[in-house]
Amino acid sequence: MTTKIRQTILTTLRRARRVLIASHQNPDGDSIGSQLALAEVLDALAVPHAIVNEGVVPSRYNTLPGVERIGDVRTFADDGFDVAVIIECSTLNRIGAVERLITGDCTLINIDHHPDNAAFGAINWNDTAASAAGEMIYDLIWESGLPVTPTMAANLYAAILTDTGRFHFSCTTPRSLRIAAELMEAGADPTQLTNDIYFRQSPAMIRLAALVAADMEYLLDGRLCAMVLDRARLLETKANQSDTEGLVNLTMSAAGVKVGVLFTEMETGRTKVSFRSQDAIDVGQIAAHYGGGGHVNASGCQINLPLAEARRDVLAYLKERLNGSL
Repeated sequence: MTTKIRQTILTTLRRARRVLIASHQNPDGDSIGSQLALAEVLDALAVPHAIVNEGVVPSRYNTLPGVERIGDVRTFADDGFDVAVIIECSTLNRIGAVERLITGDCTLINIDHHPDNAAFGAINWNDTAASAAGEMIYDLIWESGLPVTPTMAANLYAAILTDTGRFHFSCTTPRSLRIAAELMEAGADPTQLTNDIYFRQSPAMIRLAALVAADMEYLLDGRLCAMVLDRARLLETKANQSDTEGLVNLTMSAAGVKVGVLFTEMETGRTKVSFRSQDAIDVGQIAAHYGGGGHVNASGCQINLPLAEARRDVLAYLKERLNGSL
């Protein structure tokens, strides 16, 4: 069945007049790497296309090959897409303002690996066994018969590297590692990619991480760790919203922590909430309670509450849900 879906996707792409490649708001390494690799597939098939997201590319991904091709919907005025590929979104509204580019009889192709995917496309490919959407795009390339170029390999390695938390999260599988090895053989440089993404951060991001980490709060006898990032700290450090990606991982650094949560104040009075967990504690279900989603050990949501109210609400819910299981 999976082979048939991949073949259907490739047939639809080959026949398309113009393809939109989109992913969720505030794109991460998996969405960006997957989009760039798919764009190169469309280059090889001579199919016109555009990559458009809501939110800027985080600076840690600025060295990925082809990243300059990604457009911001705020400044993108084009349309006329007859096919849209939506990558790593459980629901269509996760693409945010990019949805305005999908008009008329545009055929939606939904490619995702999250278990809560709503199957919103005309063509739905949801592989929950995949550690990252990057694995699925790799499979699509294999199905197409096209060679994996060094630039495809770099972008797909970055996708898998980041969505597995440097091959640390429980979603990492033997197949993830085999694909990573094949991508290395195709030209991906794991040392350079890991350094660029994780160890060459801006001074503003380092200052921001230090400020936020200094006020970590430990609850439930140290099994729950919470951090808060408000707009004032962004201004103080001269960091931007894209610099916040990955900060939630700091919550899992202390021994004994089973669940970590980061509350980030948004400009519109909303609060972004990011979750991390250890072992079989499913924070994807926690995020789903607030209209978000994700993986067992990594998930997130946005809440229509100011920062302080969102923090109180989510921490109370976490304590209720986790007190008996942690």
